[in-house]
Amino acid sequence: MAASGTLKAGLRHASKWVFAAADFPFTPRPGPRILIYHQIAAGMGRQMEVSREAFEYQLGWLLDNGSIVTLDEALERAGEPESHKLFVLTFDDGYRDVYEQAFPLLREAEVPFLVYVTTGPVEAGRGEDEEGRDDPLSWQQLTSMAGAGATIGSHTHTHPDLRRLSHSEIERELEESDALIMRNLGIKSEHFCYPYGYWSEAAHPLVADRYRTATLGGGPAVTAATDPHLIHRVPIQLSDTKLFFKRKMTSGMVLEEKVRRRISGYQGI
Repeated sequence: MAASGTLKAGLRHASKWVFAAADFPFTPRPGPRILIYHQIAAGMGRQMEVSREAFEYQLGWLLDNGSIVTLDEALERAGEPESHKLFVLTFDDGYRDVYEQAFPLLREAEVPFLVYVTTGPVEAGRGEDEEGRDDPLSWQQLTSMAGAGATIGSHTHTHPDLRRLSHSEIERELEESDALIMRNLGIKSEHFCYPYGYWSEAAHPLVADRYRTATLGGGPAVTAATDPHLIHRVPIQLSDTKLFFKRKMTSGMVLEEKVRRRISGYQGI
């Protein structure tokens, strides 16, 4: 099992070099960079987390090379000549380690960030991992972060793939999520994130009617012409070394995202 994991990590690292090399002929990608984070220093070894050391480095690099702004500001300024130096930090799902590991650094740096919270696990108070490494944020922690300037957005109630739900099921997911955020935080959710980053044709009109913005997974650059309900982001992963992170912040490592989409079978926007 260990040998298999080592081989898989080696293949992933080699593929990262191919993706990074494929980007070199291209000029910097236009528009703001909307970054996707999930877990920080969770210790689960999943690609959706980064270490605290990596996050500290990445935060410092972003501050040295541009400005960390809110999603609203990034969209307003997307047409500016140097909008590629605008960065938005988004955290999907709402894991407790975001509060314990990332929040102290973000608060010290006095930068805005956006948490897309899945309300079901918050209500349950526990994740699926027996060791508690994927435990959700509490409403108290979310209140604390919101009080420090964080934006809280909706990520549905149970995190389903919206492409597989009926109109009424989608409506119920959105309504329950928004109601819990309002009841516990006193906040009207204005921003939405599609679970798994997968756009749903059936959900789109409902989402567009409820929220000012909606974000997806990786995809085309954000420009002044971007539909605010079809915003693509840049996934930050465990395997992103300093070099790969910087490549993602410049030309985007677009080939990596195209391959990931093909492997996952996602044919959406």
